Amino acid sequence: MNNRRAFAIAAILSLAAFAGPAQANADFNGAGQQAELDCEGGAVDINGANNTLVIHGSCTRLTLQGAGNRITINLAKQASISITGADNDIRWKAAPTTKPKITSVGVGNKIYRAK
Repeated sequence: MNNRRAFAIAAILSLAAFAGPAQANADFNGAGQQAELDCEGGAVDINGANNTLVIHGSCTRLTLQGAGNRITINLAKQASISITGADNDIRWKAAPTTKPKITSVGVGNKIYRAK
């Protein structure tokens, strides 16, 4: 291998070291289901009704559209929760000093820190 090619490969590999961890998104669509998801430090988008979900992974955002869902979620610092629907029950977990930005449109939605 010539020196120029070796240098190019070394440069590319060194840039990859500074890229940081990838963040994934988790999507869920359904009705009447029970499931566990992992957002892997990314966002979660949920559409559905009457689901019971447990979401792991220090999520940065939860967006929910639906009714009658029961969700427990682990949140990252500076996370947000956005709910559109009715009678959803959202329990969130985070560091003691962390409080998410919460937006809720609809009636009967409950959004609170899990004990």
